[in-house]
Amino acid sequence: MNNPNQVPIRKTSSTATVPSMKRSKSKNPIIIMGIIAASVVAILLIGFYGVQMVSHNETMKGVNSSEYQAVFLTNGQAYFGKVTDIDSNFLTIKNIYYLQAGQTAQPKDNASTSSTPLSLVKLGSEIHGPEDQMNIARSQILFYENLKNNSQVVQAIQKH
Repeated sequence: MNNPNQVPIRKTSSTATVPSMKRSKSKNPIIIMGIIAASVVAILLIGFYGVQMVSHNETMKGVNSSEYQAVFLTNGQAYFGKVTDIDSNFLTIKNIYYLQAGQTAQPKDNASTSSTPLSLVKLGSEIHGPEDQMNIARSQILFYENLKNNSQVVQAIQKH
């Protein structure tokens, strides 16, 4: 120390400890992982719901929900009502009517008549008391179609 203006330098050893900055064990990583997991689940659910909606819209593509439909089955039966759902296995129809052949009196000369009177019957009054909804296997459906509002069947339904 030859110079009186110099400040003595203190040597420190390389092993000197600096006050350590300890990491606090916070729950931040757990919260972040929870948020990520919840986001992934939400995205998957939204995607699944979106696919279901697109699929439902595709299968219901030809159905006009404001009109009545006729559903013709492979066994010759036809049902009239509102188609509410179609998926890969079933068609659901509500507010159902069907045609029933009436009994005609046989003429005395045993000549057959050329037409049998038909009546429109509301589903639900049968002895087994079904609800007014049917889930029909798509394998049993020949075709279905929308009915015009001025069709005789729709007019009979509206009068019923």
